[in-house]
Amino acid sequence: MSLGVCESKSQEGPGFPIGWYSVGRGRDLGVGEVRDVKAFDRELALFRTRSGVAVVTDAFCPHLGAHLGVEGRVVGETIRCPFHGWRFDLQGKCVEIPYCEEIPERARVRTWHVSETNGDIMVWYHPAEEPPTWEVPELEELTSDEWSQPQYWEVTIPNHVQNIAENTCDPEHFQYVHRMQDTPPSKVDIADDGRVLHMVADASQAAHPNTLDVTMHNPGLAIVRTIYGPQAEMLVYSTAQPTTLEETHMRWTLTVRREIVDLVGDDVMRGIKAGINDDLPIWRHKIYREKPVFCKGDTSLVGFRKWVRQFYLD
Repeated sequence: MSLGVCESKSQEGPGFPIGWYSVGRGRDLGVGEVRDVKAFDRELALFRTRSGVAVVTDAFCPHLGAHLGVEGRVVGETIRCPFHGWRFDLQGKCVEIPYCEEIPERARVRTWHVSETNGDIMVWYHPAEEPPTWEVPELEELTSDEWSQPQYWEVTIPNHVQNIAENTCDPEHFQYVHRMQDTPPSKVDIADDGRVLHMVADASQAAHPNTLDVTMHNPGLAIVRTIYGPQAEMLVYSTAQPTTLEETHMRWTLTVRREIVDLVGDDVMRGIKAGINDDLPIWRHKIYREKPVFCKGDTSLVGFRKWVRQFYLD
């Protein structure tokens, strides 16, 4: 009897889910700066025009394939190829070839839909290249005087973006991974249009009472609020950059209400980072189960799996 294929090799994950994903922090991209970025198993060029607009295009010039994000140069509202000086506008159309007046019709690069919101540069992914069907929600807390100056944290995880997002709707693991005394009661609701998932986990009876309120807009975009009491809250804005099907770069933006910033603000934000560090060994080694064996206690996870199907075409 021969030994079967290693299970880690036989369990293939899904493709990239539809939605908005981060490719960088807006504060890290200055006017006129050009960068190379990897997302969705593709090479991309990220730049900021002279008027301050963040732009993402496919990386390779249609002329001879030079990488626009490596030594490319911003000229006004265009990016100039470093190889022969061809310039492309915000729609990806070539608008100048320095040594030729006639521009070929096919001289263009793909541009991506970009939304610079909540401090992140977000791009819209759809496998059929269809346009966005909804906008990134703006969070007033991140610019409000009633909330603390945001803290930023990010880490690269060798796993598919859905495997990481699923963790947010898994209150059962709080007891075993994060050493909570017990599992808080939780409930998952789906918005009327079916797109937004909302989960509430009530740990009001725990040693450190709180309510966890999660809103997920797609597997790479989540807003997590922890409520400790009146005017005692923390907000975590979570975005993802799926670099490949087996690697995701996660970004978190954290802030707390001004009323608790001096008292426990740094402590609760450090607690979030510590909790993510608890999750990392699991994320780094787990495989994707297309058809997991669920039990009756896995209601939140089952709700997530049903919800997430809409972000794939297959």
